Amino acid sequence: MEDLFKKFIYTGVGWISVTTDRFKKVINDFISDGKISEEEGKRIIDDLIKNTETKKDEIETQFGSVVDKIIKSFSFATTAEVEALEKKIAELEALVAKKSTEKTTTKTTAKKTTTKPKPTTKKTSTKKTQKK
Repeated sequence: MEDLFKKFIYTGVGWISVTTDRFKKVINDFISDGKISEEEGKRIIDDLIKNTETKKDEIETQFGSVVDKIIKSFSFATTAEVEALEKKIAELEALVAKKSTEKTTTKTTAKKTTTKPKPTTKKTSTKKTQKK
């Protein structure tokens, strides 16, 4: 989608460039024919370039606003949001790795320090048989 927007912008810039070139040619033809003076032609071309730059800036601003609205309507994550999530994931992975290491160390230590209980022997009761 971003590629489509870039193509649109480039097309607009190209159109403005072609139009400006044609306009300059027409003004130069008027100067050659003596219909306007060279100073007037230069002033007209300078005004056109100035106005074109102003309009270009306005269009870019408006286009940027439209793109921002479109992006917000699709709920895309911003670069800052993605970076914040990546940072949080890295922190959580480090915490999980630390906890995993602690459990392994604790189990190893617990096994070494505990003694096995002695087996208990079951006492059997010995009854003397009574003689009758």
